Amino acid sequence: IGERTAKRLNRLAIHNMYELAHANPYLLKQAMGLIGTQLFATAWGIDRAQVTEPAKVKSASLGNSQVLPRDYLNQAEIETVIKEIGEQVAARLRHHHKMAGCLSLSIGFSYAAAAADGRGGFHQALKIEPTNDNQVLTRQLLWLFRKNWDGQAVRNIGVYSSKLSANTGQQLSLFEPASTQIKASRLNQVIDEIHRRFGFTKLVYATSLLKGGTAIERASLVGGHNGGNSYE
Repeated sequence: IGERTAKRLNRLAIHNMYELAHANPYLLKQAMGLIGTQLFATAWGIDRAQVTEPAKVKSASLGNSQVLPRDYLNQAEIETVIKEIGEQVAARLRHHHKMAGCLSLSIGFSYAAAAADGRGGFHQALKIEPTNDNQVLTRQLLWLFRKNWDGQAVRNIGVYSSKLSANTGQQLSLFEPASTQIKASRLNQVIDEIHRRFGFTKLVYATSLLKGGTAIERASLVGGHNGGNSYE
């Protein structure tokens, strides 16, 4: 069990398996819900899991999304926010020492646009070479957006990365000088360190200062968590 569950059991005067097995199961369920019943059963060696059914493992992913403060119609403004969120996702990947092999873009239309278009937006995924590089990820996101957007007003933007793998080293491309790729990687690391030590707003891209940029405002929300500027 986790630390939080252990503390909840301790508050019920349960500190070991014997005390758990001899606790009142009805009080356990009342205090902890279904998990209380499951823990009580486990204490008596009862496991009702269907071992004949293959376990469904949820694929790990990292992402951020935002509901925009107003309807966005201007392509440049929409792309500014897509790049901001994409860069935040890339930073989270680097923080967790991961690379993404699949990238997804979710665009939600405004109510009026959804009613006129007949759909609420679109969600598109793209398999990519594993990476956590800012420029590579944002370039692919913008390609997905331009391919699927047809001028509708946008109110929600989400970026998600999946098919995660360990970041064991930088994979160089044959189509770009190695020195350029290494320099870009080091730049990303420096930016991450500045954000970690001094805060997100101490260093932002110039596009975030343009009309439509939302990264600075998001960073002011409860330590950045609501806006996705936290790396956790």
